[in-house]
Amino acid sequence: MAATLKDGDHVAFGGGGLLRKPMFAAVEVARSTVSSLHVSSFFAGPEVDLLIGVDKITTLSYAYVGFDVLGMAPNFRRVRETGKIQAKEYSEWMFLLALQAAASKVPFMPTRSGLGADLLHLPDSPFREFHCPISGQPLVAVPALVPDVAFIHANEVDLEGNLQIWGDAFADVLLTRAATTVYALADRVVPSLTNVEKYPTFQISRVWISAVAVVPDSTGFTGAPPSRAIDFEGVADYQRNATSSKWLAHFVDGFGSAL
Repeated sequence: MAATLKDGDHVAFGGGGLLRKPMFAAVEVARSTVSSLHVSSFFAGPEVDLLIGVDKITTLSYAYVGFDVLGMAPNFRRVRETGKIQAKEYSEWMFLLALQAAASKVPFMPTRSGLGADLLHLPDSPFREFHCPISGQPLVAVPALVPDVAFIHANEVDLEGNLQIWGDAFADVLLTRAATTVYALADRVVPSLTNVEKYPTFQISRVWISAVAVVPDSTGFTGAPPSRAIDFEGVADYQRNATSSKWLAHFVDGFGSAL
């Protein structure tokens, strides 16, 4: 999967914070020779922090970067404070609109969100204010985010390649429609997808997926409910040590086997 990437590609990651992060894919990108990536993630977490730490990212589009209840992402904080990467900050709604624009094959989506906010005037802001040609009212144009490649995690894949996510899907359903190529990591294969009344599920048709790799525990120390909880000790260990290039290299080398 990571072998298909090229220098400068726009790579997106699904999941949210410490949940359903395709860490196996992030590690494979970290192991690869690609560089100068534009990475986007709705609720970014350790997958983005890792790729910042190994110097793969030059541009980052995000609505949030962090480790949820455990606080800040150490490598992201470092490069944000030093200005080493180009950071494009979105509100949650504006990030979803950017994916919606890409999924709809239009260059931007209009919104009132952001009017009067500093978000529109940050140095790397992608947004533009304009007046509606019909009503004349002020609006904000949110440009489409079109990843070259997106990596997502699903709990299950059926025999036809359809995916099922248990719990919060975050932006993954939109992301699969926005990206040019979508690679999914799944925990297990099932004969068919079955809804469970007591637990929310989201299904993604195989028509949006380019390939699926069945890799149990591919989310690493991030959780994949309901079967796998967040490994908070593993997250905290990463958080304490990830600014050390030597420790991070050891983390990457020891993370499972190559996809």
